[in-house]
Amino acid sequence: MAKEEEDDKLPDKDVAKEFYAKYEPKEILGKGISCTVRRCIEKETGKEFAAKIIDLSTDPDSGEQAVRQEIFILRHVAGHPYIIELQDVFESNTFIFLVFELCKNGELFDYLTTVVNLSEKKTRYIMRQVFEGVEYIHSRGIVHRDLKPENILLDDNLNVKITDFGFARKLDPGEVLYDLCGTPGYLAPETLRCSMMEDAPGYSFQVDIWACGVIMYTLLVGCPPFWHRKQMIMLRNIMEGKYSFSSPEWADISEAPKDLIRKLLVVDPNHRITIKEALAHPFFQTVQMWDQDIAPLKHSLRRDSHRFSRIAHLALKENLPLSTVGRKFTRAQNRKL
Repeated sequence: MAKEEEDDKLPDKDVAKEFYAKYEPKEILGKGISCTVRRCIEKETGKEFAAKIIDLSTDPDSGEQAVRQEIFILRHVAGHPYIIELQDVFESNTFIFLVFELCKNGELFDYLTTVVNLSEKKTRYIMRQVFEGVEYIHSRGIVHRDLKPENILLDDNLNVKITDFGFARKLDPGEVLYDLCGTPGYLAPETLRCSMMEDAPGYSFQVDIWACGVIMYTLLVGCPPFWHRKQMIMLRNIMEGKYSFSSPEWADISEAPKDLIRKLLVVDPNHRITIKEALAHPFFQTVQMWDQDIAPLKHSLRRDSHRFSRIAHLALKENLPLSTVGRKFTRAQNRKL
């Protein structure tokens, strides 16, 4: 895209004077139907950020409501080291600017597709941070509902940053949800049950714990536990909790991570392990030198440190419930590891 064409897509400075006074927008990092994400520089400090520029004119009612809910949740969970930080918000009649910290090491998904799978030590390093971040989110009454490697960033120090709260909801004590949303391969059985049974009991925070199990399985062997080219078989596998450790990739993996995954991927959410119990599991009790364990990961990622964070992918996800499971499964299959 020519520079002139990029510049044409920037909102007129008259509609966002406060944003332009503080930040200088740079190249596009990603685009969606109603928003664009750009790298931007804070003029006073020279620090880099990622600005998500949302055009409200494409969906003036529900679009603005969804953005305001995400802003509320981002502010509600702010301050934790493993949660993406919303730095600034600017509003006009037609645009909302969300300014996020910029994580130059990109998505965990990107790294995983490069190396195929992670060692037990690297998985332990990543998953401990993921669990601690999710534990904090839940302590604030928030259920994320779309945890996956694409929604986990790695910052400049190779620490986890959970992002994309477009599907997240704040729950009152005892409240349950019934709507079907998220990414198919990471959906918990109780979420799918809500779309298939009129008398489904609903779901709550435990769906995030299930997703952590799927993420952990995927990190260790490079493929998700329930994926199948036939989407109905994949659905049935999830509903039945049908997966295995029989592939050759599991041969050299110890019993501790397998045991934790078994406790995470329990079909009945009432019998699923809690996050507190997961963090106390023997898999996380191994004494090790963290810097030494993560050194190869840091080295490999820093070779690509010139790349800016793909927060675009995370920020541009459409915050819409699944209208049909089939369409989302097709998209998931196209992005399979």
